[in-house]
Amino acid sequence: MKILAVLTILFQLILSFMVLIGIYLVYAVSDMIEIDLVATIGFLLFQPILGVVFTLLTILLCLILGLPIRMIRVVNQFWKTKPIIPIIGTVTGFIFLFLSFLNRNIEIKEVIVENKKVIREVPNLAMSMTGWLLIAFCLLHFYPQSLLKYLHQLISKNKEAYNLLLNSNQDHHF
Repeated sequence: MKILAVLTILFQLILSFMVLIGIYLVYAVSDMIEIDLVATIGFLLFQPILGVVFTLLTILLCLILGLPIRMIRVVNQFWKTKPIIPIIGTVTGFIFLFLSFLNRNIEIKEVIVENKKVIREVPNLAMSMTGWLLIAFCLLHFYPQSLLKYLHQLISKNKEAYNLLLNSNQDHHF
């Protein structure tokens, strides 16, 4: 049982890390002003490092916020018996990220680029951060074995209902 717990935590950490790095890089690419050799080299050197730092800090924050799920048995059991919660939370987080890029949600910000003030259109910060944190939290607290158990129970119930329906239809054939 301990091996399963360790594998689950590793799965949660790796999945969260990979998804968040991907999201970070999408935002970083969308933030590139000019595409030239110097900007590309800077992007390839610094953005992955910043992505790892922000992702690890986010994972640490979400692990701390999620300690009640891991440490309090009642909360843990509730969370594990409702595997749809982290799935809905993750999907909702991606919806927030998508919405943050829509024209009506874009924010106009004054930023400094190469010692010059520049007006930029940026994705909505509140929506972006909400989506980012929601995805991180839900992926870090997604228990795949709970989902498999839930799906197995759902299929078993539907199979029983299907068999009952099939048997009742066979009884009424002339």
